[in-house]
Amino acid sequence: MNRNLHLIVLLGFFTTYLTAQSTVFPGDANANGIVDQYDIPQIGYAIGAIGPARIQNDDASVAQAIPQFWGDNFPTGLNLIHADADGNGAVNIFDFFTWVENFGIIHDFVTPLELSPNEIDAPSAIRWNNGAALLPMTSNGTAEIPIDFIIDNLQQVNGAAFRIKYHPPCFSSVNFSSTNNWLKADGNGISLQNTAPGEINIGMTRLGNNPVNGGGTGGTLSIIIISDMVDLLETAPDTMSTWLKIEGMQLMDGHLDPIPISVDSFEIKLYRPGVIAGAKEPLNELGARLYPNPSNGPFSVSAAHPIEELTIFDGLGRVVYYEYLLSPRKSWELPELNLEKGYYHVKIEGAQGISLLKLLQQ
Repeated sequence: MNRNLHLIVLLGFFTTYLTAQSTVFPGDANANGIVDQYDIPQIGYAIGAIGPARIQNDDASVAQAIPQFWGDNFPTGLNLIHADADGNGAVNIFDFFTWVENFGIIHDFVTPLELSPNEIDAPSAIRWNNGAALLPMTSNGTAEIPIDFIIDNLQQVNGAAFRIKYHPPCFSSVNFSSTNNWLKADGNGISLQNTAPGEINIGMTRLGNNPVNGGGTGGTLSIIIISDMVDLLETAPDTMSTWLKIEGMQLMDGHLDPIPISVDSFEIKLYRPGVIAGAKEPLNELGARLYPNPSNGPFSVSAAHPIEELTIFDGLGRVVYYEYLLSPRKSWELPELNLEKGYYHVKIEGAQGISLLKLLQQ
């Protein structure tokens, strides 16, 4: 009795396996049963592959029969025909269009993917906002948050897929721009996304088996806080935290193997309008302060301990001013810097530690 049951289970498994192998679901390049961001690195890897075309159905979202397997496979063993989303016999940029049309389609059997291990001590890591905390944010506040992939220069990368999650009631807008994506900096890569309330699904890839060494900027998040925070902060306390998170990271090397990477969330503190002035500085080991602050021109720095270096970053984390003092001092008057209006991070360093201050330029 048990033996017969085992035979039935095995027959069912092999029937499902053979069915999946004998059909293509357009856009489901990794053949796991769902069209999503994890198919982008597969299509990208297979760019340039050719083979027999398929007979097209009127509905491009349904399974299409495989007339003949192509001569090459992915490193995983899956035939490259699955990357030919439009079925014309060649994997090219037009297959991404079919992926866009079919994103989110789920078939009868979904196979879990092997994601990148999220290890604290992994040699690769995600860094939010250049490692700096955001300035206090309130109603209608805006910020540009770069997301960097910190990867050893000896590590090859051919693609990545992941999901950015956030709490929709806190934001009126959250957008991801991949204009500065390092995988396509030389024109031989692409980044695509699909958005839904509370999440942005992102796939990025090199075109072909053409990995790059090391990491760089994956893209930039542009956020706008909601204009009416009454429902969020009806009563004390006057602050709350919200989060941006990266989930389901799949960072892949030239063999499409997952690369371990440390992935963390990013905290954003929201303040009731009128209380931002009372927000505490994140770090002030030198006992430093800026004055005047806000400023509309030159400003000064004073500290309880000697100052040796000063760096000013803009909202994108770019250095707009740096100076090193040959003679450390406890006060420092800066010249007219002609800074544009907005918030800036001021990093002050000395033998006794570091101070991170916020400057509002009016």
